[in-house]
Amino acid sequence: MKKLFAAFLICALTASQLIGCSGGGSTAPATQAASAETEAPAAEKEAAEPQAEANTDPIKIGCIQDTTGGASSAGQPNQWGAEYAVRIINENGGINGRPIEIYCRDCQNDTEVGVTVYRELVDEVGVCAIIGPPLSNPASAWVDLATEDKVPIVGHFMDEICTTDPDTGEAYPYMFLVEPSSAVQGYILAKYALDELGIKSVASLYNTSNAFAVTQEKPFVDYFVNNGGEVLAEETFGWADTDYSAQAQKIASLNPDAVLLTDYANQMVTAYDNLRDAGYEGYILGANTMAAPFNTLVKNPVKDCYYVKNYDFTSGKIADLVKVHMEETGTDYPSGNVGFGWDAVQVLASAMQQAEDPTNGEEVRDILENKTVDIESAGEVNITLVPETHRPTRDMGMFIVTYNEDGTTEEVQTYLTSDYKAE
Repeated sequence: MKKLFAAFLICALTASQLIGCSGGGSTAPATQAASAETEAPAAEKEAAEPQAEANTDPIKIGCIQDTTGGASSAGQPNQWGAEYAVRIINENGGINGRPIEIYCRDCQNDTEVGVTVYRELVDEVGVCAIIGPPLSNPASAWVDLATEDKVPIVGHFMDEICTTDPDTGEAYPYMFLVEPSSAVQGYILAKYALDELGIKSVASLYNTSNAFAVTQEKPFVDYFVNNGGEVLAEETFGWADTDYSAQAQKIASLNPDAVLLTDYANQMVTAYDNLRDAGYEGYILGANTMAAPFNTLVKNPVKDCYYVKNYDFTSGKIADLVKVHMEETGTDYPSGNVGFGWDAVQVLASAMQQAEDPTNGEEVRDILENKTVDIESAGEVNITLVPETHRPTRDMGMFIVTYNEDGTTEEVQTYLTSDYKAE
């Protein structure tokens, strides 16, 4: 499999090396003497001029993930994907001949801890860019810090307030998202529920303390209502809550056609079991955190569940990535988060390869904003960022997935996010 990645990266690195090195490094010739008799031969002049040595210093980047907190089932494979991408890039020459050093830190799904490890990476380690987590709460706290420090952050924080100012709509200078936002994913799930499942009524159960959950639930509800559906209840909980039985019993008594669950994996498990324990037997619609290991953590049978997923595990780079991840870590289920880490590094590395100085945060930021075009991703659709939003163009693929009785999954619908529009 390394040969497959090597071939891909050799082409990318070779092309970018030509871009990054063009027009630089040469010096103007010394002033020539008036007399032709005193002019030295060209070969002697070249030999006399000192040749600049290529910079081979490592490029330091950070990686902040939740590897021990409530979202660690996503954070650990996300970090592995980033580290593996760095490994492959270094095996094929690094960034214009310079190796990448990646320094990983655990934010524990905590905003204050996230700020602490951000400051450590920037002030003490001296990283020039950071791979961010699929966590919106910690990432939103870095917006001003990254701007002040001129440190680009590339990640999978799906809440749109991590990339654009909610009041002005303008992109934050140093924040970049490389997957469809939570709003887009909420729309897709609502569209499938209405068009394919024929659902007429829904309820939701979600975490109001989690920006990711809030910004997926609202677009789902808005689209569902605006297209003829009825919302019977919107039940909530917070980080400190460990049981949602009362909310689940209320929902079960209303008996909606479907219930939307959106949160991180641990909370999704609790919400699902509380609903089934309360006697609810209808459809369960979920965020991409309903993917494995969700089905192995719940105590109730997984049935009539549909959720959004970013990658098709059966083909392309993601198939190889999840295979190597499972082999190297002993994980017994495929995780799409390895693709998240991989994709974030590819986007950042592409910008660095085009820069005269890959450690210059301002220069790399400008390239990320204006020249992130058709970057090959782990999925089926390449990544192009919109300069005005710092988020992908609306032509990335998302899948609707369901669980079979034997625990396997089946992709039942594919959507292009270009279909998305705010409702």
